[in-house]
Amino acid sequence: MPVKGQNPSLPLAGRRLPYPPETSTSQTWDVFLFPKTQARAPKTPPFLRHTIFPPYSPVAMDHNRVPWVIPGIEPLLELGERFRVTARDVIFRQGDPSVSIFFVESGTVKLSYIDPTGKRIALAPRGPGDIFGELSLIGEPKRGQHAEALEEGVIIQVGREQFLNFVRHRPELLLQLLEVLGQRIRELEGLVQDLAFRDIESRLSRQLLLLSSEYGIKTKNGILIGFRLTHRDLAEMIGSARENTTMALNRLARQGLLDKRRYQIVIKDPEGLREKCGPDRL
Repeated sequence: MPVKGQNPSLPLAGRRLPYPPETSTSQTWDVFLFPKTQARAPKTPPFLRHTIFPPYSPVAMDHNRVPWVIPGIEPLLELGERFRVTARDVIFRQGDPSVSIFFVESGTVKLSYIDPTGKRIALAPRGPGDIFGELSLIGEPKRGQHAEALEEGVIIQVGREQFLNFVRHRPELLLQLLEVLGQRIRELEGLVQDLAFRDIESRLSRQLLLLSSEYGIKTKNGILIGFRLTHRDLAEMIGSARENTTMALNRLARQGLLDKRRYQIVIKDPEGLREKCGPDRL
């Protein structure tokens, strides 16, 4: 459960949300799970993970519409505890008992490691359909990571034993879980390589490309990374000081590769950023 904020008055987990008749067949609006709505022409592919219809907000979304990284997990989520988070709510802290797994129905969650001095290094954000806290399933006694919400959203919490009992006789779900764990290992390997062999500008360019591919919205000015992103958040993702990250962002902006404003970054030249990543990256 989050440290601050209260559980919302949401429907029971698994209950379908009725869409108003006047909006149930709409094909013209995507509602991003972050600050703004984006219009698109009918029959063009969305750049976002979900399409929902006005006037519903992201937190009123039916979780059966979410593309979960473990397909077929929906019946289990009906048994989980569903709660709402707001920006910077702490979901769990490093050192907390590791007894459950979390599913992101909407919003974005940041996972990070914190040393005793308070210095952080963050993993890639977990967005809608993702899971986190999965190490509880393979023997982690206490949380090795700190989890906090980057924005408003809905999280579903499932107990470890509840999850294991559900997948015990569903080998196809176990295989999908292994794929997820494999992705997490590759993510950590990439982070180690970046910290060991890449300079700040290369690491930053790679991270921006990853974020734009996962959360990007096409605009007339480029690809907008579609959630609130501070320089501190970026610095933690690439293992750098905030000041150094800001200077690297300014250099990339002067070179015409991106445009930045308060909490928003627009990628103007993805190929230029890709060249900054160095060989064998992206």
